[in-house]
Amino acid sequence: MPTGTRDLILALGWVTLRDPRRHDPEVTTWARTREVMNASNKTMWELLADDAPRYDARITEANDPNGCQAPMVRVDRLCGRSTIIGFSEFDPVTGWSRYWGFCNRPRCREYGRPIQERAHHSFTKRPEPIPNVGGLLPLFFSWNWEAKYRKAMELVRYSTSWEPPSYGLSADEWPNVPGNEPVKAFPKLRLAASGGDMVAKPDAPTVVTADATRAVAARSNLRAAQRRAQFSVVSLPRQTSPSKGDQVT
Repeated sequence: MPTGTRDLILALGWVTLRDPRRHDPEVTTWARTREVMNASNKTMWELLADDAPRYDARITEANDPNGCQAPMVRVDRLCGRSTIIGFSEFDPVTGWSRYWGFCNRPRCREYGRPIQERAHHSFTKRPEPIPNVGGLLPLFFSWNWEAKYRKAMELVRYSTSWEPPSYGLSADEWPNVPGNEPVKAFPKLRLAASGGDMVAKPDAPTVVTADATRAVAARSNLRAAQRRAQFSVVSLPRQTSPSKGDQVT
């Protein structure tokens, strides 16, 4: 997880769950998070833009070989000379790109010709690329992320072409890519008031709730705890299975 995104998630979690001022109607969750992080308004929008779910070809092509990629005849290595012809080929399943480059040596150009034809056809059949950047904030918090991401991309990246991926805004909704470790669904944080209801401020990031079964069980446990003592309970799972959460007073 990128450092900036991690810090923002931790700050939002603290402001939402533990901040002594979290019930102050005069303080918004976002403004308080910015204060806790000692960050400017520009920095906050930059953090949002960094987490906007999208596909970045620079990441998938970063490990592609440099130079001419035609194999040598007498030695077991690639040519490696400066490329004259370069193009991208797209995976028919993931939509991710792979860069090919070849020099002007006749043998290398001949080797690359069928690959170039295949790459040309792959572009016409290319599916929407599975995102490989962002989508981490929605793992933990519910908010109008689409609108926030769109504004952040316009303000910071000067991009008006960003659209939410059809795969979803949250990274744990995206299809698994062979050879890449899938993003796991993180434990869902939840704040329950003494009455067993979820507490949320309007127009602010709210902690992602558990499913209906866990919510009912949590309310039952909460009422039992209230009979033993008069205090509010925050259910904060460890970084293990969501079913193994601890109750922290």
